[in-house]
Amino acid sequence: MDVINKTAPVESLDALPDEGLRDLIDRAKSLLAARQSERRKQALAQIQQLAKAHGLAVAVRQPARKRGRPPRADSQT
Repeated sequence: MDVINKTAPVESLDALPDEGLRDLIDRAKSLLAARQSERRKQALAQIQQLAKAHGLAVAVRQPARKRGRPPRADSQT
C-alpha cells in the first residue's frame, strides 16, 4: 500500500498503476463494510434499548441463505 498517498486528491488517481487502484478499491470496500457493520450494531443496540424500555424483547436473526445458483466470481483480467 506504499503506492497510495492517503491525502492525495482524486485527480491523482489517474497516475496510480492498476495494482495501486486495486489496492485502493479493496481498502475502500473494507472500510465501507466495517462502517456498515458498526452502523448495524448501533441500530440494533438502539432498537433493543427502546424495546426494553417498553417491556419488549427483540430477537434479530440472520436472513436465510438465498436459494439458487451462487453468483459468479468476478474475474480480474
